Amino acid sequence: MLLCEMSFTMNETHITILSNGIPNHDFHSGPGCCVSEQNYDWIIPLEPVNQTGCNPSISIDGCTLAPDRGPVVMSVNGVPMYGPEDGPGSDAVSMHEGNFEEDRQQIWLGVCHAHSAGGGTYHYHGDANCVHWHPDAEKNETWLDYSIDSSRQVSEHSPISGFAFDGYPVYGFVGWDENGEPKEMTSSYRLKDGETGYNGKDDYEYITGLGDLDACNGIFSPTPDYPDGIYHYHSTWWVGDNIGFPYFINCYRGETNLEDNADAGQGGGGDDPDCSGHGETWGPGIGPPPPGCGNGPPPGGDQSVGNGIIAIPWLKSLPPNSGLILLSMLVMASMTRFAFKESAFDSNAQGQADRVREYRSALARA
Repeated sequence: MLLCEMSFTMNETHITILSNGIPNHDFHSGPGCCVSEQNYDWIIPLEPVNQTGCNPSISIDGCTLAPDRGPVVMSVNGVPMYGPEDGPGSDAVSMHEGNFEEDRQQIWLGVCHAHSAGGGTYHYHGDANCVHWHPDAEKNETWLDYSIDSSRQVSEHSPISGFAFDGYPVYGFVGWDENGEPKEMTSSYRLKDGETGYNGKDDYEYITGLGDLDACNGIFSPTPDYPDGIYHYHSTWWVGDNIGFPYFINCYRGETNLEDNADAGQGGGGDDPDCSGHGETWGPGIGPPPPGCGNGPPPGGDQSVGNGIIAIPWLKSLPPNSGLILLSMLVMASMTRFAFKESAFDSNAQGQADRVREYRSALARA
């Protein structure tokens, strides 16, 4: 039985968030099946410090670049948000949206533009706002009814969906304009002439002022949590002819040590191995899995996660004022209250949560 579990330790300068990488919602694994528990240790500064020489309003020069592949942000449910590229080096989101056909490896994205990579590492490539969306039981909704448009409704500022490794928050699609009115925030990147995203990041160029956000996909402005203003990032999506690259972030405005979070205690660097062929070329009774593909799906080809517990031992005894990450803790607490019928706010609590299920399409079985 898989459980979505998170805890933390902290010192005077950093917080280490421990997560098993299981999302708080139903999910697709994809050809990299199947999702399995991880041992993430996300290390994030409590108070962000801007990098000297980094001015993302002009360019990425002098800024620490976010990895092309692998973790770039920790979502509020402890699951990593990845860079835009997938195993073959293409833009996974652009491929998913039909801009080109990936002919080097079977790649597809499921609910919330996410899937699993080698070793069962579930991660998001875009969106990730389903950490705050929940099916309406009265409408008989399931997680398959989730639509990205539900997170793009320009009626109020989006909540925090994650924290970058420099300590700055990552919000959803909607921010505020200069008059404090909600609007969908837009990327300042565009595809180069004749390109589709097949070559990953190399197919994009930054145009100052093209959209609302800078070269890191961030902006300094007020938010509901910081009315006096703070630098922060936004998820971005299609607006007109602009696809929304880099979807999360392209560089870090603040100081960060990427080595702390490159693997977060994992053995992989983010490339998605080719795990297709389960049941045909590898699997029980056939042969071992390809490197990084874990053990594959259980018999029957469908992985279901039973009723689980969210353990948040810090909620009853909040840590001292610790800057932005304390807010992250509160966001997680709020998220889990809505994610599950019952949540365990104490490490010894035994409340049971809603069923978390993995969906597998016919494509995943191909």
